[in-house]
Amino acid sequence: MNRSPRSATSSRRSVALAAVFGLGALLASGLAQSDERTTIDRAALPEGSIQHVMVIDLENENFAATFGANSPATYLNGTLLKKGQLITNYFATSHVSLGNYISQVSGQAPTPSINNDCIDLRTLTSPPVLGGFTEVLPGTDATDQARFPGQVVGDGCVFPAPTLHTKGARTIGDQLDALHGGHGIHWRGYAEDMGADPVRDYGTPDPMGGSRCAHPPVGAPDFSNSAAAGDQYATRHNPFVYFHSVIDDVARCNEHVVPMGTLTVGLNGAPDRFAGHLHEDLKHIGTTPKFMFVTPNLCNDGHDATCAGVNAEGGKAGGLAGADLWLKHWMPMIFNSPAYKSGKLLVVLTFDESGFTDSRACPATNQADCGSPTGPNVTNPGFSPILGLFHLQTPPTATYVYPGGGQVGAVLFNAKYIVAGSVNTTGVYNHYSALRSYEDLLGIRRGGDDGFGHLGYGASAGQVPFGRDVFNRRAPDDDGDDR
Repeated sequence: MNRSPRSATSSRRSVALAAVFGLGALLASGLAQSDERTTIDRAALPEGSIQHVMVIDLENENFAATFGANSPATYLNGTLLKKGQLITNYFATSHVSLGNYISQVSGQAPTPSINNDCIDLRTLTSPPVLGGFTEVLPGTDATDQARFPGQVVGDGCVFPAPTLHTKGARTIGDQLDALHGGHGIHWRGYAEDMGADPVRDYGTPDPMGGSRCAHPPVGAPDFSNSAAAGDQYATRHNPFVYFHSVIDDVARCNEHVVPMGTLTVGLNGAPDRFAGHLHEDLKHIGTTPKFMFVTPNLCNDGHDATCAGVNAEGGKAGGLAGADLWLKHWMPMIFNSPAYKSGKLLVVLTFDESGFTDSRACPATNQADCGSPTGPNVTNPGFSPILGLFHLQTPPTATYVYPGGGQVGAVLFNAKYIVAGSVNTTGVYNHYSALRSYEDLLGIRRGGDDGFGHLGYGASAGQVPFGRDVFNRRAPDDDGDDR
C-alpha cells in the first residue's frame, strides 16, 4: 500500500518533533501519533477521542458508478456526502465478496475457496449452493511472519482459533473482549434478515426475531448464496461466523452476532419506526458497542439488481438505487444516536469490492508499487476462479495482475473530528489499513501480530492508519470522556 503524502513523512516528522518538543507536543500537533517505544504510525487522534466505530458494508460497485454524475444513489451523493468525508482512494482487498469482509475484521488474506465465496466449482448449480462451510486446512501459521504477519496457511473458509502452540486467527471482537476482560458487549455484528428463515440460515432463535449466530454446521453446505423472498440474508456477508474463535463458544456468539432489526417506513409525514438490536443498542451510549459491523441484506446492500424480496420502501429495485433507499432511512437514525451526537462514534460507509473489471490495490500505474500483500494462499487476491469460469477475468500468469479488489471509495462520518462535505484525495487506504485504524482508535495498543495491537495484514509495515487527512477537524474541547 502506498503511503499518502501525509503518511510518507509522518515518521520522520514524528522523530524530529518528539526530540525537540517531547511526546506531549507531538500529540498536540495533530500529526499521526507514534507509539512511545517506536515510530510506528497510529491513527491520528489521541486515544479515547473515538470510542465507538460502526462499519457499514454495501456491495459490488466501483467508485465511478457510486459517486459519479449519473449515479442512482441520489441520497448518498446529494445528502450524505455533505455530512461526511469522501475518501476517493479507498480500495478493496480481493475478489469476490467474502475475502473483503474477512479482511475488515481480522486482517486475514483470502484462501482459494474464499476467493470463490466458498462455492464448490465441481458441483456448481443454478442457483449456486455454497459448497461448504469448510475449515481452513491445514490451518497452520505462516512460517515467515515478517512477510505474512498473522496469516493462516491452507484452504477452506472457517479459520482456526488460537491454541497453546499456534496463533490461529482472531478478530477485532476477540481483541476487544481481551482488552475489557470479557465483560460486557463491546462488539457486535448486525446482519439484516439473519434467521428470517431459520431452516435456511440456521442459528439460535432470537427474542427480537430471526436467529443469532446463524451459520451452517462446519462441513455442511450453505444455502444462503441466493436470496429468498422472505429471507435475503447471506452468510458470506457476515464475517464473524467464519472464525472458530467466535462460533465455538455458542453463548458468546449469540450475544455478539445478532439480527440487525427491522424498519417500518413512516407514511404521510410520520417518522420511521425501527425495531431490533441495532436500534436498541444505539439508544444509549452505555449500550452502544465499541465496534459494530452492519451488513444489510442482499437487496438493501445493492448486491441483487432485482430483489427476491423487497427493498426498504417495499419495491423490487436493488443495486445502488435499492442501497440508497436503505441509507435514506437508516442513516438518520444512526446520526440521531447519542454516541454519534457526542462525537465519539465514527461511522465508515464503504463497499466490499469494486466491479469485477477493477482489481487494483491502489492508484499507482504499476500495481507492484502498491506494496499490497499477496499470499500466502493466493498470489493474486483480486482473481476469482469463478469469475474466470464465466469469462469475467482471465487467469493470471504473474503476481500483481490482480492485486486487490479495486477502487470503492469510503465515506466517513463523525460529528467532531471530520469536516462535513470534505473530499480526501491525498490519503490511500484499504480494508487492512482501516482495520488497523479501528484497533488504534479503540485503544487496542498491545498484542496483535506486531506487538502493537494490529492483526493480520493490518500489522504490515506498509499499512498506514487514518491520518490527519481523514481527521481534518480539530476539536479543542475533546476530553476523552464518554459520558
